[in-house]
Parts: sequence; C-alpha cells; structure tokens
Amino acid sequence: MPPFEAAELAQARQQAEAQLAEFVAVQIRLDNELNVAAWGEAELAAIKDRANAADELFVAGRFHEALDEYAGATDELKALVDRGNELFAAALAEGEAAIAALDHPAAVARFEQAATIRADDPRVAAGSVRTARLPEVIGLLRESDRAVLRGEYPLAEEFLGQVKAIDPGTTGLDARFAAIAANIADERRRKTLSEGFGALERGEHGAAIDAFERVLAGTPQDPDALAGRQQARQARTLAEIDRLRGVAEKAERQAKWESALAAYDAALAIDPTLKFAIAGKQRIAGRVALMQAMTRFNEDPAVLSGDDEFARAREVLARAVAEVDPGEPFTAAIAKLGAIITQSTAPVPLVLVSDNATEVIIHKVGTLGMFTRNELLLRPGRYTIVGSRDGCRDVRKEIILAADMEPVDIRCVENI
Repeated sequence: MPPFEAAELAQARQQAEAQLAEFVAVQIRLDNELNVAAWGEAELAAIKDRANAADELFVAGRFHEALDEYAGATDELKALVDRGNELFAAALAEGEAAIAALDHPAAVARFEQAATIRADDPRVAAGSVRTARLPEVIGLLRESDRAVLRGEYPLAEEFLGQVKAIDPGTTGLDARFAAIAANIADERRRKTLSEGFGALERGEHGAAIDAFERVLAGTPQDPDALAGRQQARQARTLAEIDRLRGVAEKAERQAKWESALAAYDAALAIDPTLKFAIAGKQRIAGRVALMQAMTRFNEDPAVLSGDDEFARAREVLARAVAEVDPGEPFTAAIAKLGAIITQSTAPVPLVLVSDNATEVIIHKVGTLGMFTRNELLLRPGRYTIVGSRDGCRDVRKEIILAADMEPVDIRCVENI
C-alpha cells in the first residue's frame, strides 16, 4: 500500500476511534445520569445496533465508513440525552404545577416519572416530600375555607399557619392570609359602623363620631363612615342648639337674663341665622329694660306723683303686660306695678297749714300763694313743698303723700 494511502487510512482509523470514544462517553452519561433504560430503552437499542455496525466496518478496515456510522450514532445518542433532559424538565414542571393545583395524584405521577429519569436529583426529592405532604395540606386548606364560611376567621388563620409550617411554598397561601385579614377588617368595620349608627340613634353623638372616625382611620374614604360622621355631627349640632334653646327659655322664665343671653349667644355662635336666638336676644334686651323700669317704679312708688312719671309707668306696665310667658319674677313685677298705679290713680287729701305770710309752691303742682290752711286732692307720691317770705330764709319740705296723712305745716320763721 502506498505510503500516502496508508497515512490517510491511519488518520481515518484515529478519527473513528475518537468518535467511538465520544459515543461511549455519551452512553455512560445516559446510563449514569438519565437512567435511559427506564424511558428510552428501545431508542438506545437501535442506536447501539448502529454502533455495532460501525464496529464491524472498523474491524473490516473500512474506517471512513465506520467514522460516519460512529458519528451518526453519537448524534442520535446526544439527541436521546436532550430528550431525556426535556422529559425530566417537563415532569418536574408538571409536578410543581400539580402541587400548586393541589392535585395529589398528578403530582405523584409526575415526580415518579421524574425519578425514573434522575432519581438522585434534589429537586425530585424536594418535590416528592411536598407531594407526600399534599393530602394534609389540602385537608387543612379545606378546614380553613370552612372556617371562613362560618366566619371563624382566627380559626381559619390557625389552619393556614399549620399549612405554612408544613409547606411554606404552598401556592396562594399569602393571598389566603390576606383575604382572611380583609374579612376580619371588614367584619370589624361593619361592627364599628353598627356601633356608630346605634350610638347615633340613642343620641350619643360623641360616641357615634368616635366610632365612625375609627373606621376612617383605616379607610379614609369609606362612604358609610363619612356619611355617618356627617349625620352625627349634624345631629350633635342640632341637639346642642335644642339644649341651648331650652336653657335660654328656662332662664327667661326665671328672669335669669344673663344666663338666657349667654345661651342665645352660644346658639348664635353655632349658627348666626337662628331665628329663635335672634328674636330671643332682642326680647331679652326689651324685657331687661322693662324689668329695670318696673323695678324703679316698684322700689320708689313716690315718683308717680308727677304726671310724666305716672304716664311713663303706665306705658311700661302696658308693654310689660303684652309680653308672652315672661316668667314668674317678671309677672310678679307687673302685678306689683299694676297695684301701685291703681293706688296712685285715686287722689288723696293733702292739708297744708301756714301763717298767711309765706308764699307756698308745690313742685309739679303749682303756686298756692299765702294761706293759713289749704286742702288739696293729689295723687299719692313724693312732693316738694317750698315756702318763701321776704326777710326770711326759704323753707323746703319733701313729703310722701299717702292716705290719712297729718297736716303739713309750711312757714318761714328764720330771719335772714
């Protein structure tokens, strides 16, 4: 055989041997890592047949043909490896999906399938452990769901806590916790709203507002709490206005004018347009003026001797009588003033005695001149009598005229 041909043949032999070595390495990998006998035995047998045919070509010295067959068998073997990896990955993914879906039979089947391919893979072991715990997890989740339906939220959380301890990776666990927390919050909200509206119905406005604001602290835009708080505030305002009105009216009846005025002012501070408070404040001002006038006349009836004061007293009495429900002290003052005016209407005699040399004048009555005795009919009350005489000091007497009064002596006797 020519040297070049021999060298070419030797090179082909080396390439075939190298390809054979690669084939063997891939086959060992299949056997050791992927347990190909459990899932690809038929395909592996066909590939081995092709490798055996390559061996025969190699023994026959047909190295180029053997190289091609070894290469083809190696490619098929690598494809089988890829398929094994794909089957393993698919089994793992389907197993995880079955656990997430709480499908115990499917999870068992998928991880068993994965184990036939890569029995020692830690992912298979982990998935198998989770699969073994899945029935207990499913049972606890069902108990939690039943507790939720019964409204027993703490118990539902307790069941979920057991699930978390068994398999923290259980799909949807956080969402379940969140849903229970939301249910608890909603139950608390509804209970607090009920508390607020109950307090509102009982007229406990402060307690109602407090309840609604506790809801709003968690959900600031809660429409029911916002509406309830508004109602409670309005009701509290109206109740306070009603209270102040009652205080003012009671104080008016008792003639406690300062207390009544303070109550009306407090009501107007809440709402300056309150008609009853505006009218009440005006009424008090009028009654205070009338009460002061009546008190003056009642404490000093003698001033009614003058026509102007008498007319003023009658005017005051008429205005006071026109007041509606003015209160006992006011009514008593009216009665007293009425009696005084009635008494002052009937004239009583005033007897004056003098020396017939003294000029006598009675203020609010007129000049009487000189006399020794003078008898007049005048309204009861206070009178000032002045006597004057040339060369003598004037005399001045102030009397309060009443019925059965003794004669009054008025004369000038002290020389200047």
